[in-house]
Amino acid sequence: MGIALDKLPEAHRADIAKSLFQVDTKLSSDAELRGLCPFHNEQNASFSYNVAKDVFNCLGCQATGDLVTLYCHCRGLDAKEGFKSFLNEYGIESDGQAPAGASHQPRTKQTTPTPQAKPEAGLDYTLMREAWSKFPPLPDSWVERLAETRSWTREAIETLGLRMQTHRQDSKTGELVFIKNPDWRKIAFPIHEDGELVNIILYKPGASEFKMVSWAKGFGSTRLFPPAPLSEGPVLYVEGITDVVCALSMGFNPIANTTKPKKWAQSHLNQLMDRDIIVARDCDQPGMTYGEVSCQNLYTVSRTLKLINWPGFMGRRDDGEWPEKHGEDLTDFFAKHGQTPDDLQNLIDHAEPYVMKDPGEISCAREFFSYGVGDRLSFKPRLLAERILQDLSLLNDPETGLLYKWDATHWVVFKEDHVKKRCIKLLGEESKANRVSDASLQARMLSTIPHGRAVNDQEDWVCLETCMLNLETLNTRPHHVSYYSTCCLPIDYNIDPEMWPERWFRFLDETIQTPEVIAQLQEFFGYCLTRDTRYAKALFLFGPGADGKSTVIKILRHMVGIQNCSSIGFADLEDQFLRSSLYNKLLNISTEVGAKALDSPFFKAIVTGDPITAAFKHQDAFDFTPYCKLIFAANKKPRVLDNSDGFFRRVLPIQFKRQFLGDDADTNLEKDLMGELSYIFVWALEGLRRLRAQGGFTRCKETDDLLMEYKFSNNPILSYAEDRCEVGETVGYTTKDALFRDYNEWARGRNFAPMSYDNFFRELYLAIDCLAQYRARDGQKRVQCVKNISLKVVA
Repeated sequence: MGIALDKLPEAHRADIAKSLFQVDTKLSSDAELRGLCPFHNEQNASFSYNVAKDVFNCLGCQATGDLVTLYCHCRGLDAKEGFKSFLNEYGIESDGQAPAGASHQPRTKQTTPTPQAKPEAGLDYTLMREAWSKFPPLPDSWVERLAETRSWTREAIETLGLRMQTHRQDSKTGELVFIKNPDWRKIAFPIHEDGELVNIILYKPGASEFKMVSWAKGFGSTRLFPPAPLSEGPVLYVEGITDVVCALSMGFNPIANTTKPKKWAQSHLNQLMDRDIIVARDCDQPGMTYGEVSCQNLYTVSRTLKLINWPGFMGRRDDGEWPEKHGEDLTDFFAKHGQTPDDLQNLIDHAEPYVMKDPGEISCAREFFSYGVGDRLSFKPRLLAERILQDLSLLNDPETGLLYKWDATHWVVFKEDHVKKRCIKLLGEESKANRVSDASLQARMLSTIPHGRAVNDQEDWVCLETCMLNLETLNTRPHHVSYYSTCCLPIDYNIDPEMWPERWFRFLDETIQTPEVIAQLQEFFGYCLTRDTRYAKALFLFGPGADGKSTVIKILRHMVGIQNCSSIGFADLEDQFLRSSLYNKLLNISTEVGAKALDSPFFKAIVTGDPITAAFKHQDAFDFTPYCKLIFAANKKPRVLDNSDGFFRRVLPIQFKRQFLGDDADTNLEKDLMGELSYIFVWALEGLRRLRAQGGFTRCKETDDLLMEYKFSNNPILSYAEDRCEVGETVGYTTKDALFRDYNEWARGRNFAPMSYDNFFRELYLAIDCLAQYRARDGQKRVQCVKNISLKVVA
């Protein structure tokens, strides 16, 4: 049926299908696999895949298609991207066959597809890309002249990759020819699509004709320049690519089309999805007209859309109209009229929200209606839901009720209200509450995570800004939706492996000082990168204040990503809604440390990774296994009610030994350490490797002593035993009465309120594991004693 049938053997097709849906082996045969449908939730198997014919069908939801269609759905990809991904993953060489399967989804009416930007068929990019490799950067004299006449800066020119044309393609021979005359050379703009150079636009400032041309005939299809916004925040849409350079030079976030399409490609609109957009039209009648066309396209995807109202000095005529042609533009605003970035920002702040003049002109609502029984035109929410999923790559987690959106590197939480807003825009005047709700619900259901998968279920893989990293093997892979990762660490892994965070090392030597304790902190940093809780430790940072504890916490928070951290006090975890804040978090930091908090059963459950129950507001409660690591910071050791060894086994205490007061404080410390963040991450990876190799944290006498001191300060019984008793299997026994009298004397001498008889012995047995009850003979009677403890001789 599709390319899998032509290119892959049956056994390989069967293996791929088994990885995409849950197969019931009892119902399946070699020729036909049966199981649970990945397109909808079901309890009984109604889904089948015919291996020989390369066709799947579901008796429940009527979904049908081939293996590529199934692959695209399960990986959350559209037909085009999914087809490419399928070929790459399974090593298939394409012979130009188009992706199959898009037409096999159940639809009642053929619809006109939204235009997609794609490379021109039959064009040879080799010569153009060879020429580009020969183009040098713009000469200093050009940069200086452009700064004076066009307000361009060197930084903007370098960011956008502009170069000087030195070669052209001979129209007769087709070969590259060196341009000897410097006056014939032009500024070269690189135009990229999907990471590839697909055109070079050549620009000659001041030319009367052929001012701006593409590399050759056929290369001039519409593209975005740059291919996507260069930064977060509001986007300034300008009419020409030269205005992009000027706007970027002035500190704005610009983008433009290389031509003036009436209908924008959906892939271009997707780059501006849910962005705040300000449109800066050219100040002439064609500019105003095309500004309206641009707004009609942008209106369907933008979060907010505004139009700059240019001042009169930009060329407005006495009758209030703009000139018929050759009007001024954004570059003239700066270069000709001497305005500043603050002046443009003031216009942006007062820009008028765009109001759609005629929603019917571009409304796609007709696509979502079809004729049904009785030849009656009716709304089909499935069609609108499928259109939503073309525009937005969504993921629904039925366990928690959370909805996610793919964000190029990982899945981020996405409120369903944004989906409904998109439905309203697409329906235009045909928008009704029930239509919006139906389509939104179906979009959510169609994007449900495949059965048997869960978010963040690839335990050894961690998502970084630049790649996916395997924490066990340190292998890297490109980001992909199928990892279902919802946490992305702000780390650049493309760094020099020979460099180390020298300032970080010096800081640790100044504050913690002991190498073995520094090694423990390194191991805990690595432990925080994982979803592993087998080592069952919480980090306790102690120090008098102004000693570096908060700096360590800040660096760790930034290393794992602030969005991957929570700050819930343990006293608040009795609330199931606040407990949900720990879901899918790597780290929870608390300075609210008290006896009641640490005695909470949730402390033990979270440290050891036991399941807990939580709920998001307006959602059903759900169970999950937390993997976030706990950090407490305090100036004094907190009292805890649990004196058992089980509590203290879960504590990793670290003492900070130096205060930084007055002139001793380094005000640039945090900035310097943030500059080493990626290298601190590599240092943490080494700590994780050592932690796993050892099967636990590095042993250190200083930590053992600090933990014992904590036990003693927390438990007066341990302090009493240390001061007045000998403990061990060779010291014999002591009567209970003698021990209790001695304890009372010791407590009153230190102004403690003594415990009762029963409480004293219960705490004594909990505090010292080797003690045992013993009944010694005293003449004709037996006396209650405690074995393996004796009183010291007090001088």
